[in-house]
Amino acid sequence: APEAAAAAPPPPPPPPPAAAPPEPEALPSKILFAQDLPPECNEMMLAMLFRQHVGYKEVRIPRAGLAFVEFEDEPHATLALKALNGFKLTTTETLKLTYGKS
Repeated sequence: APEAAAAAPPPPPPPPPAAAPPEPEALPSKILFAQDLPPECNEMMLAMLFRQHVGYKEVRIPRAGLAFVEFEDEPHATLALKALNGFKLTTTETLKLTYGKS
């Protein structure tokens, strides 16, 4: 039917970018850096979350709201970062993860 031909199909969506270039200060490393943590978030809570991931070594909280999570190596840290970045810690707080300096 001619009216069907007039409605062109929408263009396909652009392909997703292969990989966003990492920010220079956040090169992949075996240390993950969590910031803006809620005050009730402690080492035990974070350890329970991260130790489900292979290669987990330890959590350190140098001051409130800030944590470093160490893994055996960078690939393991990357898997945990991808799995847990954005994880809901509380109803209002999400886990913000970046790479720390190793």
